[in-house]
Amino acid sequence: MTRLLHRPGVHAGVLLGVLGLADLGPFDPSGPITWILPLVALGYLVAAHLRRAPRRRQLAGLAIFTGVAAVTLLLDPVVGQFVLAAGWVGHAAWDWAHRDGSVVPRWYVDCCLPFDLLVAASLVAAAVSIG
Repeated sequence: MTRLLHRPGVHAGVLLGVLGLADLGPFDPSGPITWILPLVALGYLVAAHLRRAPRRRQLAGLAIFTGVAAVTLLLDPVVGQFVLAAGWVGHAAWDWAHRDGSVVPRWYVDCCLPFDLLVAASLVAAAVSIG
């Protein structure tokens, strides 16, 4: 665990998460925070293709995370925030499952995982402060 905290990718993910979310306005279900989720999942599919790794799981992941984003649009915005936060936590778990570097480079996982958790935490904190 201590070695993980010293990786540059982890520092970059935390920095991106803090800087990107420091000026986060009110939640907009059709805003970027919703659609970045399937975009980062698309990164896994592209990486799998480039590395000639199996792509079925990555395609399924892309479908799941795109589905979470789409469902967010249909819900009450506060409920949608919680659903989207769960999607971001799910993507952090997806990152953890790919930490071996066989699909995406390890630095990608190191950067993405803390970013995902910070996004999820900010969505929950904002929803709780509203309701």
